Amino acid sequence: MQKKTLGIGIRLGMILALSASEGWSRDTPRETLTVTISVFNEANVPAGTLVQAEQTASRIFQNSGISVKWVNCSSHAVDSQDGMRCRRVVFPDHLQVHILQRPISLRESALGISFLDADGRGCYADIFYGRVEKLYEGTQLSPASILGHVVAHEIGHLLLGTNSHSAGGIMRALWQRGDLVRAGEGLVVFSGAESQRMREKLSSGLMLREAPTVEARIGD
Repeated sequence: MQKKTLGIGIRLGMILALSASEGWSRDTPRETLTVTISVFNEANVPAGTLVQAEQTASRIFQNSGISVKWVNCSSHAVDSQDGMRCRRVVFPDHLQVHILQRPISLRESALGISFLDADGRGCYADIFYGRVEKLYEGTQLSPASILGHVVAHEIGHLLLGTNSHSAGGIMRALWQRGDLVRAGEGLVVFSGAESQRMREKLSSGLMLREAPTVEARIGD
């Protein structure tokens, strides 16, 4: 099982601005695809903060022509219809994000982790809200904005697969203060190539499910 993490640099006094010439995706493609995310708020993130974070992540994916449908899940909804929908996992278009207060064991800079198998496929990601709050205290940036970008980063790992970290943009592995400033301004998104890869992944999954079933009868 491969694990992909997002780390935030502790040297917050250092400004590492990204070049304005980087070709990140800003134009929404004509056709919009959809990914559903079941969110388990196990860290008791305030409802308003969570909604704003989801809106931030939705905006980032919308720039790539991908619409996100959020299913906010309660640990008490086990046998209900909503509970069944929350537990549903279908790669690549129905994934799960668990927001935890803290990890059991990970380096202190990691804000999230996604879980991929040997084929680069994965449906689950964990986000660590305690570390988001700590980062907020050190920068005074919106915790909802930070959380939304971390969620988008980890979902990006699930849709992009292995070797999905990049030198800049939302899939940058280690973020510095300059990246956070740009994120707060809505300038940190997926690159055009990353957007294309995610859309191809979602399109191929949709085509497989919509393909007619062919039944063959062997013998009498």
